[in-house]
Amino acid sequence: MPTAPICVALDLETTGLDSERDAIIEVGAVKFRDDDVLDTFGTFVSPGRTIPPEITDLTGIRDEDVAGAPGVHTVLAELARFVGEAPIVGHSVDFDLAFLRRLSHEFRNESLDTFELAGVLLPHADRYSLSELTNSLEIDLDQPHRALFDAGATHRLFRALFQRCMALPPRVLTEIVRYGERVHWPAVRFFRDALAEAAHHAELARPDGAGAIRQPDEPAPLFAADYGPLQPAAEPHLLDEGVLSSLLEQDGALASQFPEYEHRPQQVAMLRRVAQAFNRGEHLLVEAPTGVGKSLAYLIPAVYWATHNGDRVVISTNTINLQEQLYRKDLPELAGILPFPFRATVLKGRSHYLCPARFEALRRRGAASLHEARVLAKVLVWRLDTESGDGDELFLPSADDQAAWQQLSAENEGCTPDRCAAFQRNTCYYYRARRAAEASHLVIVNHALLLADVAVENRALPEYRHLVVDEAHHLEAATTSGLSFTMDRAGLRRMLSQIGSIAPNGRVSGLLATLLAACEQAKFGSEIIGRLELAVAKLAMAVDRAARTLDGLFDSLGQFVREQDEVRHSQYELRLRVTSGLRVQPAWEAVEIGWDDANVPLRAVVTGLQRLADALEELSSVRDFGEGSDLRSQLLGIARTLADAQAHLNQMLTQPSPSYVYWLTIDGRSDDISLHAAPLHVGPLVEEHLFLKKRAVVMTSATLRTGSTFDFIRERLNAWDADELAVGSPFNFEDSTLVYLIDDIPEPERPGYQQALQQGMAALFRATEGRALALFTSYSQLRATLRGIKAPLTQAGITVQAQGEGISRRQLLENFRSGERRVLLGTRSFWEGVDVPGQALSCLAIAKLPFSVPTDPIFAARSETFDQPFLDYAVPETILRFLQGFGRLIRSRTDRGVVAVFDSRLLTKSYGELFLESLPGPTVRRGPMAQLPRAASEWLRAGGAKG
Repeated sequence: MPTAPICVALDLETTGLDSERDAIIEVGAVKFRDDDVLDTFGTFVSPGRTIPPEITDLTGIRDEDVAGAPGVHTVLAELARFVGEAPIVGHSVDFDLAFLRRLSHEFRNESLDTFELAGVLLPHADRYSLSELTNSLEIDLDQPHRALFDAGATHRLFRALFQRCMALPPRVLTEIVRYGERVHWPAVRFFRDALAEAAHHAELARPDGAGAIRQPDEPAPLFAADYGPLQPAAEPHLLDEGVLSSLLEQDGALASQFPEYEHRPQQVAMLRRVAQAFNRGEHLLVEAPTGVGKSLAYLIPAVYWATHNGDRVVISTNTINLQEQLYRKDLPELAGILPFPFRATVLKGRSHYLCPARFEALRRRGAASLHEARVLAKVLVWRLDTESGDGDELFLPSADDQAAWQQLSAENEGCTPDRCAAFQRNTCYYYRARRAAEASHLVIVNHALLLADVAVENRALPEYRHLVVDEAHHLEAATTSGLSFTMDRAGLRRMLSQIGSIAPNGRVSGLLATLLAACEQAKFGSEIIGRLELAVAKLAMAVDRAARTLDGLFDSLGQFVREQDEVRHSQYELRLRVTSGLRVQPAWEAVEIGWDDANVPLRAVVTGLQRLADALEELSSVRDFGEGSDLRSQLLGIARTLADAQAHLNQMLTQPSPSYVYWLTIDGRSDDISLHAAPLHVGPLVEEHLFLKKRAVVMTSATLRTGSTFDFIRERLNAWDADELAVGSPFNFEDSTLVYLIDDIPEPERPGYQQALQQGMAALFRATEGRALALFTSYSQLRATLRGIKAPLTQAGITVQAQGEGISRRQLLENFRSGERRVLLGTRSFWEGVDVPGQALSCLAIAKLPFSVPTDPIFAARSETFDQPFLDYAVPETILRFLQGFGRLIRSRTDRGVVAVFDSRLLTKSYGELFLESLPGPTVRRGPMAQLPRAASEWLRAGGAKG
């Protein structure tokens, strides 16, 4: 057996995340061979500065702990002697090495990253932090975020990953090593060592909890039984509202199965009305606030209708979280109480699924970059036991990883069932998911796929006549996003480089080189090879011309942008709407000329790809040419993508449509420019493809009304003929919620507003002892407020964390839920999807009303279609956002809390009443800011705080 190398597991604790500005406060290192610890090294380090309170909160390290500790250069000299030339193992090791290498010329050792290795070897892990991984693998981590303890945990994690790696089939390890060596992937040593050690073991036991590894020759079955498509009933079987609603009664099946179930009249009312819509073939808008339990109120009628009529129901959501809740919680619970079986599946867009043909093609070609090698390794391991082939199961944290995945995904419009060998063998994940959907009673999708089905003429989803849209307040934005177009210089370059280019010596690269190599290997005659080489060379030259002229186009766009005043004076990302007024400027003429120059070679590239695809089809018809079908699909896929880009660019630059909005986005730091187009209106599309074509459409959300009407959502979605139901909230907001309107704060953007906001929030959060979420409409205001309130709140023993500080949204929320005396600052993404019941969230502070930025191109263009754009569009849209933010506070019947609004426009502007009328009946007070802390404290004490 080969001698295992000595390695050193290393961890640092620092004052922050920036290696250029922050300092080391503790070093921990563990020298080991295999499972044996040979030596340890640990010490505090004097940072020469005060330790930030949030770091003390995270690590427990205080200023007095590092007082008198050795300086960093002394410690690093000792550490260098301890490490020697041993490979350094760390969790996100590049973070630690960045600090070490900035301060020392040592530490150029080979390194191995357990974060990266876990992403390959543990594809189904929920989280990849050191604490989450060690917890899932039952590795003790006594004191998280202390250097020596983390280093010890990293050593044990490294060994656990090594054991898992050894258990992989040798051919998988061999392939990973081959890819890694080709691109000099640092992690290749790990896989090479595991392969060598595994060779000395005849029988390898899998590590505990790892599950059985399937051989990679065939994907795992997606659908346990071979069900055929649904068979619609000859006559509709109408739903019995009484039978359905009895499931939700106080003595019903749900209450008997789940003791914690609460009977809610609002839920029963919604269920009955949804059942009526299905029976009558009607469309319905339902506002069902938090706590109603709206998912069961529509799932029960949907399941009964689909199973009794053989008539599929599609459920569309905006977020993955709700999809997961429906599929993994609500539907399994429902299956446990219903007296009949039903089938449900989640269906995603093509880009989510692994394409076996593209995967095999990349395996044959081999990795061309470190990112490709890493993603290939992840897919090779994941494919051993994935049942779905859904790439969302993979951990792809970087943009480069995601770009590599796109080369493997089924997002290839050139692929059709008759051309797909994997389809013929029943091993295509996407088509198997489609067949599962065709056999399912309920198909769960997201809004993007729902509207993508419209864009591809109903080819994305199996046929359906009944639809439930949850989170329907997002449907307009999701439709806009799904039907939008975005392109930049880098994206066009990537597409062209994927095709290939021609070098001065005549050699071609990319897909064109793969095509020629495959034809030569198939031993086609010299005459055929010669004709192919000529066609490939012509296409490669067209690609080169297209690349050069597209660079010229973007240079012209850059010159045009630099002449715009609003761009010249901005250091941030800016969106410049391309209007008819801008198109008459002299600099725009140069843009049009640049496009004319680029359009011709781009069209030649598309034509050349199509001709090569036709040639491959002809060759495949006269000889068995296995790779021909896959290559043809790739050529046609790129051709269609380029043709689509060409059509959009031509429309945007020379033939704008009045039904679209066009704009340029300029990065203030890099000057990179991207082009965008989006539909001006989506209501007519929703009406034409959903309301007019489907028998029953139910749209629901916690917030659909503004004031007391559905008028705004009707107008945005053309839901003119839909019936409506607002069931009200099961919560008593008058007793549970105080809304305090500050009447002496300057209006936003007025002098003194920001200072007053900071002072007011600091005083409020001291009075509530933290337990607060503050919502902002911009990062700049959030950062300014953070600077103003952090020090005084820290002195009061209150921890403040904020979005944008390098911590994930999920981790911020977990810290907030589990911690005490905490304040969390967030922007737009925190106005929704935050669910913190109990005392952890007892105060909600709203800095400003969440109006859209007036210069946003889509908002500005849509505003122009109204006679009174502010009152008819801006205000209703903002009310819905405001209500979503308000809904973060009260999440259960026992919750109690305070909402403080730091925007006096609710009191000084006529539209303020519209916001207040839309609230669900809380206690509302107005008063000076000086009285806010006492009012909040008394309100919370009166109810024993939240919960």
